[in-house]
Amino acid sequence: MTPLRANALALLAALAWGLGNVSQKTILQDIDSFAANGLTSLIGAFVLLPLARREARQVLPSQAGSLPLLTKVALLFTLAATLMQVGYGHTSVTNAGFLVNTAAVLTPLIALGFFRQRPPALIWVASLTTLYGVFNMAGGSWTGVSYGDGLCLAAALAFAVWTLFVGQHVMRYRRPMQLTVIQLAVCGVVCVALGWGTYGLPTGAALRAALPEILFMGVVSKGLAYMLMAVAQQRLTATSVAVLVSAESVFGAMAAMVLLGEALDATRALGAFCILIGVIIAASLPAKAETAAQRV
Repeated sequence: MTPLRANALALLAALAWGLGNVSQKTILQDIDSFAANGLTSLIGAFVLLPLARREARQVLPSQAGSLPLLTKVALLFTLAATLMQVGYGHTSVTNAGFLVNTAAVLTPLIALGFFRQRPPALIWVASLTTLYGVFNMAGGSWTGVSYGDGLCLAAALAFAVWTLFVGQHVMRYRRPMQLTVIQLAVCGVVCVALGWGTYGLPTGAALRAALPEILFMGVVSKGLAYMLMAVAQQRLTATSVAVLVSAESVFGAMAAMVLLGEALDATRALGAFCILIGVIIAASLPAKAETAAQRV
């Protein structure tokens, strides 16, 4: 896979998440956060299962010793996705989008501080430019930290570590489909069980009301998006992918303009421009530097 194709896949993942931002909030009007996260994750795993089976028939590196890393990926994904979904229920879509996307800066910081990976120097420029852009996409103001904001920031931290582990797994074992199916299935089972124990099972009426969001998030925001990201990370570093997928803020704003008639004011236009600059920088990094940074 060429770097250009990998960049395109990461941006497609960002598009899928951007389109699903509103559904992430509105689904909570009908079912609880655990059920929402669990059901959409199980649907995503089910949709990708045929691709994982096809992948298993290919000649790939041995999976010997992969279980500890796979377990870390699945549990971190479950933690991050759950924190984000619960956080969406206690803050605005705008604040949640900004805070979750702080992973664009947290990922290279964690890579350097805990994994001893040295991202290319330009990734710091891309990360900070992107973070400033996401802040402006959120309105360029901060109204105080709420409980939901704290959860979304914790989700960003978990996503940053998860992104680094995903990069290690797919570079080593070359099974992005299998990885995505397993992490979604684990998340789905854990969250459905938590929701059942905490709130009870959703009623049939509630499920019918939430069905459009459940299907869209399950197929697009969970199955498609996380699969694309894992495939892209076979060629790109986790730090670059973290910047690229932060373009979800721009795609979400564009979708709101087209579907909801929302206007893009000067502040958000500046934010979109900064995010695009960060994406361009991340996408232009030399392929050799990308691969070397991933292996450090």
